[in-house]
Amino acid sequence: MSAPGGFEVDPSRLRAGAGELAALAERARAVASELAEALQAVPRPWGGDAVGESFAATHVEAADHALRQVNGVAGAFEEFGTALAEAATAYLTADADAANAVNATDEPDRAG
Repeated sequence: MSAPGGFEVDPSRLRAGAGELAALAERARAVASELAEALQAVPRPWGGDAVGESFAATHVEAADHALRQVNGVAGAFEEFGTALAEAATAYLTADADAANAVNATDEPDRAG
């Protein structure tokens, strides 16, 4: 579907992109899970001495934040994939509605 000025939409490509994002979301979820498991396997890798405690005070909160961010990537991919699929449907619907409106102008008014 294209419009004057060069705007063009390929709904089938939008749907394909949505499917690819679903696969990326699955992979991101797996990576986040592997990272969480690795971090939980060694709960205090920095040690319990003064240097380790100093390191923990500075870096553990940032590491936890990073893990939350990695977990959020999967959801972001899924949301964007859903948006692409919805856009494809909206474009197809708008195209069909426009075609029906044009075709309706060809039919004589039967009310009169």
